[in-house]
Amino acid sequence: MRHIRTKGIVLWMVPLAGVSGQAWAQEGPRVENVTAVQMPGAERRVQIQYDISDADSGLCTVWVLAGRVVDDEVPAWDIPAITLTGTNSIGPNVTTTPTPVRKTVIWDAGADIPGIAGRFRIRVYADDGNGMANMVFVAQDAQYSLGGYWIDKYEVTNQRYCEYLNSVDAARATAHYDSQMEITKKGSVYTVNEGRQNYPLRYVSYNDAVDFALWLSQREGRTYRLPSADEWYKAAAWDPVAKKHWTYGFQRDTIDCDWCVYNGTSCGNNGPRVVGYFNGKDGRNDARSYYGCYDMSGNLWEWTSQLSGSYRVIRGGGWYHNANGCACSNRDDDAPSARNGSLGFRLVLDLEE
Repeated sequence: MRHIRTKGIVLWMVPLAGVSGQAWAQEGPRVENVTAVQMPGAERRVQIQYDISDADSGLCTVWVLAGRVVDDEVPAWDIPAITLTGTNSIGPNVTTTPTPVRKTVIWDAGADIPGIAGRFRIRVYADDGNGMANMVFVAQDAQYSLGGYWIDKYEVTNQRYCEYLNSVDAARATAHYDSQMEITKKGSVYTVNEGRQNYPLRYVSYNDAVDFALWLSQREGRTYRLPSADEWYKAAAWDPVAKKHWTYGFQRDTIDCDWCVYNGTSCGNNGPRVVGYFNGKDGRNDARSYYGCYDMSGNLWEWTSQLSGSYRVIRGGGWYHNANGCACSNRDDDAPSARNGSLGFRLVLDLEE
């Protein structure tokens, strides 16, 4: 999967006796040689070690998932591996080099799963978050009943949607195209307007977004979908380290024109900006959520799958909204067929079993 960078799997038992491991990787950071052993004299503390490398020596986010083995399978990765410690080995900003470096993480399994014994598998993930089409991972924690899931780092862009329009049959493309999109239709060929490739798609309905997710799912053999309202809110606002929900989707409780695309012409905005405009480059602030999502406050409203009567909930506020409108807790709703210039979407992907 192109945005799950790598994972390692180890098998351990409680009490821990032996470990077997395997790892696989795709482009991006690579995790190998994963091991896990119970620490001598420690009450159910597990030492997890792994080798990590990345060709571009980028900063990575590393996390651990666990699942109970039932009949040699893991039905769900629902064991919370939350109490993790390590120096430059877990969480965001883990450094890498092109050659493998050994890292150590200590998991306090006794704190996270007291009184639970059995056979478990552990997955070690690393993600460098590069690429405009990448997703970031939102790990399970005790605050939410949600399992782990992937979510788009950015709102779906004109370029991504144009690829979809050119891939499906003509009737289907026509049904899910609006002439107000920044995409030009000539016969049966769709082209993004010059310079608008990395701007967020607008004039897209809930129904359009669902069909885009269906197309992507069929192409990649996985299930993409719109996020629930809670999945969206967690990815935008929750900070498991600070144990709080930030007011805005860039880890702050205050807002101004230097942190997000909002407040219309008062902030010099006549429409949305390229996705991830406030990305820490060229002197701009790095306005991402704890999990690494951009534009969760402002730029565009975003569709969710949650029903509100016969409508669907939208979240995030738009480029013209004020501070209250862009708060992560704010929500509105719209008809599934509605299309307008301040509404877009991003997708989620359930954790692969």
